Amino acid sequence: MKKIVWLLSLPLWMYAHTLLLHVGDNEDGTISIKGEFSTGEGASGALVKLKALGSEEILMQQRLPNSSEIVLEIPKTPYEIILDGGPGHQVHREGIAPKGGFAKNTSVSSKNATPQTYTFPLALRVSLALALILLIATITISIYNTRLVIRSIEKKKA
Repeated sequence: MKKIVWLLSLPLWMYAHTLLLHVGDNEDGTISIKGEFSTGEGASGALVKLKALGSEEILMQQRLPNSSEIVLEIPKTPYEIILDGGPGHQVHREGIAPKGGFAKNTSVSSKNATPQTYTFPLALRVSLALALILLIATITISIYNTRLVIRSIEKKKA
C-alpha cells in the first residue's frame, strides 16, 4: 500500500521545482522580469536572455539579482525572453512589444522564422502516463468484474 501512495504522490514532488517566469509591461518603455520556482523560492542567479526572433541574436543577457527581478528596456525588434535556471529549468516567453510596436524593417518574415517547439515538463508527462495507466487498469478491472457478475447471474438462472 505504501508503494502505491508513494507512486501516486511522485508527480507532486516533481512539480515542486517548476521554474516560473513573470513578465510585466511597466508602461514606460521597460519590462519587469521576475523569476521564481513554484515553491515560492526566488530564482536569483538564473540567467535572463533577450533573443531576437529570426536572427537568433542575443540582445541582452543578465543574471537575476537577489531580488529575482530586473527591469529592462523593451527592444525595438521582435524578441523572446528566456529564463535559464539550470538543467531542466528553462522557460521561454514571447516578448512584449513597445508602445509604438516593433520597428517595421526588422519584422520577422515567415521564411526566416524558426518554428518554436515546446516540450512538456517531465512532471506533466509522468502525471499523464500515470493517469493513462490508472484509466486502463480501471477499465480492465471493470470488464473483469462485469463478466463475473454476468456469469453469476447466468448460473442462478440455470
